Amino acid sequence: MASRNRLSHSPPPLPVPQNTPYTSGPQTTTGTPTTSQSHGLSILTTYLLSRTSLAHAPNTPPKTSTSTSTNQPPSITTQISSLALHPTLETTLHILNSDLPSAHFLARHMSAPPATEGMLLHSILHRCEGDFRNARAWLSDVEDAVAGWVPKRKGSEELKAHVVVAMGMPGGDGHGEDLTLLEFVYEGMDGGAQKLIDDVESFRMVRGNDRELEHHVEDRIRTEMQRIIQWCTAKFGDGEWEDASGAWARPGDEVAKIGRDMVSGKLGWRKF
Repeated sequence: MASRNRLSHSPPPLPVPQNTPYTSGPQTTTGTPTTSQSHGLSILTTYLLSRTSLAHAPNTPPKTSTSTSTNQPPSITTQISSLALHPTLETTLHILNSDLPSAHFLARHMSAPPATEGMLLHSILHRCEGDFRNARAWLSDVEDAVAGWVPKRKGSEELKAHVVVAMGMPGGDGHGEDLTLLEFVYEGMDGGAQKLIDDVESFRMVRGNDRELEHHVEDRIRTEMQRIIQWCTAKFGDGEWEDASGAWARPGDEVAKIGRDMVSGKLGWRKF
């Protein structure tokens, strides 16, 4: 494995600027950063991590402006999309911008191994939406996959070797001492991903009145999202992806049918 791609330890949490107001809806105000391809990801990541609150339920995204004024700065959503990043990075930025529809549009195409990054983001999306049962369901699928099992078939069907290799960093063999996606993102974090879902749910139940829990949750979410960006940047790069279709991964027929039945209402919530 090339040293530039090796992720052997987790990065420190990104400091949050003091006295910075948090928002729970897509950013469209004046004073938002403009980007270039070389620095856009870094600028937007720093900007959004310092201003977004993902412990709270996001506001309804504002209607798209029909104004043609050249004096109006581009929305953050437009800036994110214009970078043409790998879909995992674009999805992460949309989540940080509380633009869940844009994030969901991308994440739904990455719903099976080896696209475990997209699967984890799908879990985070449902957590943001307050759909905690589906958040846990998607996280369970990721846990199965990084352990080498076909999601929902742990203990009975192993993933093919080339899929396991593709889930890791380029140059790896799927084994050894390198951290898995979940180990890298949640290393040293209180209770890991499952506990974070539990705590966001608890915080929403008290309607945001527990300030200590709020700060604890917010700190972990920022660390989580920063580490996902670092993992995805190391694995996929921060350049343009003119054709991102190679990132898409669909579930098998059985899992796809479960998803369709959920949407149609035949099965209700997924059962595991």
